[in-house]
Amino acid sequence: MPSQNSEPSLYGITSKNSNRHGTSLWGKNEFNSTFPLALCLYMRDRSESPVSVKSRSGKIGAEDFGWTMEDVLGTGNSDCFFHFENTFSEFSRFLRNAGDAEKIDLVVKYNGVDTIPLEMKLTVVPDSGTAREDEQNWGPEIVLRPVSSAHAMMSLAASLSESKFSSIRQKIVEQLRPAYNSINDWTNASEISANATKLKSSLDAALQSAEPAQTPFLVQPIWKTEGQSLILCQQCFDVFVWSNVSIMRIPIDLCSEMSAKRVSRPLREVARHVRALYDVLSSGDYSYGSIYKGMPLGNQTDKSFSMSGSVTRKYLNSDRLRSPAYGKDVLPELVLNKGELSLKPERRFDAAVLGQMTVE
Repeated sequence: MPSQNSEPSLYGITSKNSNRHGTSLWGKNEFNSTFPLALCLYMRDRSESPVSVKSRSGKIGAEDFGWTMEDVLGTGNSDCFFHFENTFSEFSRFLRNAGDAEKIDLVVKYNGVDTIPLEMKLTVVPDSGTAREDEQNWGPEIVLRPVSSAHAMMSLAASLSESKFSSIRQKIVEQLRPAYNSINDWTNASEISANATKLKSSLDAALQSAEPAQTPFLVQPIWKTEGQSLILCQQCFDVFVWSNVSIMRIPIDLCSEMSAKRVSRPLREVARHVRALYDVLSSGDYSYGSIYKGMPLGNQTDKSFSMSGSVTRKYLNSDRLRSPAYGKDVLPELVLNKGELSLKPERRFDAAVLGQMTVE
């Protein structure tokens, strides 16, 4: 186990390897990222793997033995540094406007160099919808923001820029070109709707071609409670890791409704990905502001799409969704030196952790 000092702390996270330590581990919108990293580091130190969520032949599915936690976080030598809420330097070369750079949840640095960009999504099982069903049918809700969609696209573009994928990269450009060229005005909802089938099929083909280049992107730790209560189940913690390709593919599955009068959020996301990925791979950059912050197409731009537990459970179809790998008894190994007393019980996850550790 990594050395820890006597102040409240989380497993494996110290002032030497993270920009968050001490009091900055526990605040609002902090603990929901720092606790997931501690859980991932705990798993990595025990050579235990997350559940991988990858795209295979155009289908998203869970694999219990896919990536290792070293594939996700790196090897963890002394030169490793975890920088929360930071821009990822490699993405800047894809941005037409340097001022468009936005922060990603976690950047893993080695020898001071930005190496791995990751999004973090701590989610509870069950969500409000599946809580009414049998426990074996429970699932978590996921909401994805436009910046996360953009980061997934840039993560894939970065992978495809490797020389070994040059032929795949060219193939993808050719697969996207017909749909890209069919749109004259990307802000015209009628035009997007009229070309919906072409947009979907071209992105589908491109993402299937990109599957060899997919890499870990979104880390989704789950915590499981007894229904909608704050009581943790006996087996309650685990980690699922989505690839950049699988995150980009979700909107294809979701935009089943074709309407000449309305563009759904998922269809808008398909159009955004076609436009952005083609621009990046063909010309080297794209307009983040015009695409992922723009293109409203009749929808608010605060989120890309959302998935209820009844949808995510199909993608996360693993025994570890129903019975997570870690029990609540692991909490004293993750939350150290009375760290639970730094939590704010008005937040649901904090309250569940505090309640469990107070009982103990």
